[in-house]
Amino acid sequence: MMLSSAIVAQVALVASSVLDESSNAVLFVSVVGTIAFTLSGVMAAADAGMDWLGGIVLGAVAAIGGGTIRDLLIDEPVAWTVDSWPLVVALVTALLAIVVLRVNPATDPRRATWYVASDAVGLGAFVVVGVSVALESGTSNFIAAFMGVVSGVGGGIIRDVFARRTPIVFVGEIYAVAGIVGALMYLTLVETNAPDLARLSIPLAVVVAVRGVAVRRSLRLPGLNR
Repeated sequence: MMLSSAIVAQVALVASSVLDESSNAVLFVSVVGTIAFTLSGVMAAADAGMDWLGGIVLGAVAAIGGGTIRDLLIDEPVAWTVDSWPLVVALVTALLAIVVLRVNPATDPRRATWYVASDAVGLGAFVVVGVSVALESGTSNFIAAFMGVVSGVGGGIIRDVFARRTPIVFVGEIYAVAGIVGALMYLTLVETNAPDLARLSIPLAVVVAVRGVAVRRSLRLPGLNR
């Protein structure tokens, strides 16, 4: 409860300054995703028995890792080195989470509905932003879709590698698949000259819906049998 209250307060503070214009909707959902991904990194560090520094590092890596990989691959300036808000939000969130864990070690936000929803929104936001950035840099639609998915899942993969566990996107979770569907929807809307608001909201809703249905119905990708 303490962790969720702190995170909600942080989101509300950011929301008050970013919802003045429709173009800032991307920024808002990106902040939500950054917070959710950072929490996943801190909890992964706690599960792995790491110290507070490990929690901060894994939190930051989970939040900014995907976008960093994307920008390096398409030879663009790494976004958080140009505008530092993602790193700042990740560090503040990680510190808040660590304090709460010190006070109540049993806290695990990953079991809460609000966390699952925020994580899905963040995935959708990062995918949309990733595809958009890639297209603006001159990539093909195929590469843009790939970069969108990398933006959405790359940080989580690095987080899990650091925590010495198999990345969740490789063990049946319908997570990257949700990102792929969202990326394809975004590209379809771009090709049909859909309004900017539709390009954001529809792919985001699709990702959240796919992820939500998968979680609710416990749907998983089939494993490899030998």
